[in-house]
Amino acid sequence: MILSGKASFILRWCAALGLVVCCSERAACAQPGRAGEHYPAVIRLDELLAFAETASEAGGGSRNRSEPLPAYAEALLADGRLSIGLGIGTEDLGAVRLPENPEGQKAKKIIRIRGRLVEVEARFILTREDFMQALADCEIIFITSHSRFGAGPVFRNDGKAFPFLMQKTKGYEIVMPDEEICGFTGKIKRRFYNPDKKKFYTVFEPDSSDLDKALPLHGYQLLVLSTCTSKKHFGDEIQNFRSPYPTTAILTRRAACFDTGMNIFMRLLVGIFQARELPAIVRAMNEEYNAVAAREARKGVKAWKQVDSMYLLGINTLP
Repeated sequence: MILSGKASFILRWCAALGLVVCCSERAACAQPGRAGEHYPAVIRLDELLAFAETASEAGGGSRNRSEPLPAYAEALLADGRLSIGLGIGTEDLGAVRLPENPEGQKAKKIIRIRGRLVEVEARFILTREDFMQALADCEIIFITSHSRFGAGPVFRNDGKAFPFLMQKTKGYEIVMPDEEICGFTGKIKRRFYNPDKKKFYTVFEPDSSDLDKALPLHGYQLLVLSTCTSKKHFGDEIQNFRSPYPTTAILTRRAACFDTGMNIFMRLLVGIFQARELPAIVRAMNEEYNAVAAREARKGVKAWKQVDSMYLLGINTLP
């Protein structure tokens, strides 16, 4: 049998997912779909959207159309459009190839969510300027990167020297080991030596000069900061920045590793495309993080460890 390119693509991803549904009853009782092991040579947004759509359908995404949508999903889908920004961190975190053509760094797709046709647009966030724009016009933002010890996330094209400065908490100390400063030029508060760790540290003053110039989206926004200890570093900043508007922020409890296959991002999308409740989506992301950690640990990557509840629903101002 000769298959079209699109059909072959979908079958390849279905095989990777292991989501062959043998009857409608099984689909009806399915749990949120696993994203599956995904390590493509090039991260393409069109493929990520197609992969997540296929997984959501196989996991029961079309069921219970008569049920009311969760409040966050109703807010996201009310206008029939959905804008997504995927922020990629610096290359020291892991080997990730992106399309070289700028046109390949965005995607558009019509997806059916609970019986509704939704026009989904996605783009990469690769610079501080991209992030600032996404804060103003993306309904879903997923950032996987460094937190730079609380200074702010960094993006692939900027490098570690230039985080998106968003630390507003008065008296907050950004404590960097000297070998991790990597060209960062914040205002120095003091320096010290830790004899136990045998390292010199530099303490920087908080700086929110980038966030201060940003404008919030005038509507509901769902943000995921998959950066180290983002609840501690940025929870208050996001809460204050988004305070006039309905917001969900999924944040991390501890140091988070960088998923080069974007499996956790896709697990988020699967849950949204299935219009799952937010706590179920967070549980699924935690499950996916540990699945990725187990695979990476088997490969001998020491940084990856399975943890209890990496992600939490840090902010949710919807009823």
